[in-house]
Amino acid sequence: MKIITNAKSLMTLYKDYRTMTCEDLEDFYQSKCDYYQDYVGISLIAGAIVSVTYIFSDYFLNGSFLPTLIPRFSILVVLFLFLIITNFFKSRGITVFIDYVLGHGMVLATIWSIYHLNIKVHASEGFIIMNLIFITLGFVSRPREIALSSLIFILEILISNLFNHYENLEIIIALQIPCAIAVFCSHCLLTLVYLDHYRVQQKLELAMVTDPLTQVYNRHLLEKIVTKNALIDAKEPVTIAMLDIDFFKQVNDEHGHYTGDLTLLYMGQMLSKQTHEDDYVIRFGGEEFIIILKDCDVNNACARMEQFRRDIEVSKDTPVPFTISVGISKYTGDFAKTIQNVDHALYKAKNSGRNCVVVV
Repeated sequence: MKIITNAKSLMTLYKDYRTMTCEDLEDFYQSKCDYYQDYVGISLIAGAIVSVTYIFSDYFLNGSFLPTLIPRFSILVVLFLFLIITNFFKSRGITVFIDYVLGHGMVLATIWSIYHLNIKVHASEGFIIMNLIFITLGFVSRPREIALSSLIFILEILISNLFNHYENLEIIIALQIPCAIAVFCSHCLLTLVYLDHYRVQQKLELAMVTDPLTQVYNRHLLEKIVTKNALIDAKEPVTIAMLDIDFFKQVNDEHGHYTGDLTLLYMGQMLSKQTHEDDYVIRFGGEEFIIILKDCDVNNACARMEQFRRDIEVSKDTPVPFTISVGISKYTGDFAKTIQNVDHALYKAKNSGRNCVVVV
């Protein structure tokens, strides 16, 4: 049955969610916030503006606009602050906080308006409608933030009862509790559904920056890690190496392109094994690879690349025997200039008889 299949899928996603680290969760919820915030922001703005129009229903209850005029229009002040803050801050924490400020601002404006109404029996309907706001806010929130907001909402109702004296407080709370549970449960399910979208998005993003043959990064990765000609989050010191398979055209000509592809695949696998997790291995083009070695000075990089060169030279499990040439240069903060230096070093290595490591 489809419902059983869906339940199994949700359980798989829940197990995935439970294994996520704190850093993974931060990235996941930031992605969720970025994805839904436009919808949430527009909905909150529309909700705040529409809430002002309840002054007309107040008129039918009071016979005048004046008593609730200031309370109803007070939400526009909070809306103005919301527009300013969301325009300048994009972090999830600030975004979610100001979203909830506007959401609860509508609640408080409604409570203030109820205080000036002669007939308060319709407050229960108004509070039920308020749950639409919290359904909307849940799209950018963590489950615990949704639960906390629901508790604050109930507390706002109870405190406001001290001066509004709701005739049907028991009914209001009895209706609000299942609404809060429904909002919480629905957004727990939404979080798992978004996790599925998030994982697919991750796979697509990885595929875009992964070379399909060697399974190392491709040149598109540079668009992500290089901004304004500088590496992002570079752990100093950083050294860049460029290596090239010697006489690779000869490998293709004598052994065929399939063997050439196996040789490139072997290179990718060996580089992935012998570099650190924070390093980047990039197939730069053809038989050329770039290795960005983080937290690694030139001397250490030279020793590591020399050992790698020797391992390739004496390896017995290569598709065909081959050697490599390597150029190395310290990253100066100018990425383009460093790549020129590395390319120059590789050029010198080739002109020095190949199968060697040269530092510039």
